[in-house]
Amino acid sequence: MIGMVLFIMLGFGLIIPALPLFVKKFSVGASGVGILLSAFAVMRLIGDMIAGSLIDRFGERAMAAIGAAIVGISSASAGAAPSYWWLVALRGVGGIGSAFFLGAVTAYLIGSIDPVERGRAVGVFQGAVGIGITLGPAVGGVLQSISVRLPLYVYGIVAIATAPVCLVVLGRRKILATTLDEAAGTLQECPPASRPPALSLLRPLLKDSAYRAALVASASDFWISSALFTLVSLVWVDRLGLSKGTSGVPLTALGLAAIAVIWHAGSVSDRRGRKFTLVPALGASAVTLVLLGFVQNTWQFMVLMIVLGVASAYSRPGSTSIVADVTTQEQRAMGVSGYRTSADIGALASPVIAGVIAQTYGFRAAFLAIAGFVFIAFAFALRARETLPTRAVEPDSIRVG
Repeated sequence: MIGMVLFIMLGFGLIIPALPLFVKKFSVGASGVGILLSAFAVMRLIGDMIAGSLIDRFGERAMAAIGAAIVGISSASAGAAPSYWWLVALRGVGGIGSAFFLGAVTAYLIGSIDPVERGRAVGVFQGAVGIGITLGPAVGGVLQSISVRLPLYVYGIVAIATAPVCLVVLGRRKILATTLDEAAGTLQECPPASRPPALSLLRPLLKDSAYRAALVASASDFWISSALFTLVSLVWVDRLGLSKGTSGVPLTALGLAAIAVIWHAGSVSDRRGRKFTLVPALGASAVTLVLLGFVQNTWQFMVLMIVLGVASAYSRPGSTSIVADVTTQEQRAMGVSGYRTSADIGALASPVIAGVIAQTYGFRAAFLAIAGFVFIAFAFALRARETLPTRAVEPDSIRVG
């Protein structure tokens, strides 16, 4: 199953640098790129809301295959899209398929692994997702040097080929949708919640400074990644004057830098504290984004992308662990659901905002705007209490922070 996930996420990585340049063929600016990426995120969020009940009814095996097939058919069709709005619509359909596929394989993973091994299993799963998203853009850049439509065709073929593999690899059991809530937000592609968060149940958690910081940090993580998907390829080609065939290189460098330190980031968070990693990581991310707006040449851009990859990797374990630290077993499902919803909000808003600002005021203003929200996340983290049980100076219970 891990190999299957790696395979399909490599396919997803192919289209990351291609989509912004494909949109330009329809004489649409950077704002159009943002709308395209947000359409995928919106439809994936809608798919998330119904994935749990469908997995409950039909089983993870069937829903993983259906999700892969939807992704494949919609992606191949998007490659042949005759207009911009057809492209937006087809990518939106792909978002629903993505929610079904990721929800089903997540449920299968956490429902079939013994609890004492679950953390390691999820770590391997997250590694497969990260490697796919990291290595895919480099190959996608080469493919789009032939045609910007080619990565979408290849991704479609990969996803369609994955559908029957799901039927063979995954078992026939049905896993309850509530099992999805146990994933605790540890996957780079946010796993869907089985139900949306209820504000009344979240209210006690929202009084905790640490949980608030985790929500804003979660939104910040996806705010950054979605904005980069919008801007990086355009900066690489339009500002730096480099070839389309190498446009996936900076995103690959960022991803490899993150993978190189993610395990150490988790270890430091467990040994020294959640704030110890989260606060400097968010601060470094914000400063690096500001500097990206002022790059003058390729080597500056590459160095800053690597620094941003390291900084963003160190921010992830802390915010995820805070959710586990501050929630009781009864609160866990709603706490995790709120955490993932905040990530979805970041993923929805960032592409449109970055695209509109870049088209209206330029790339420098877009990077400064993205950095502004990360500075807000930094301020929330700075004011938050420490939640690592061995280092917390206050009782490990919910309080007004």
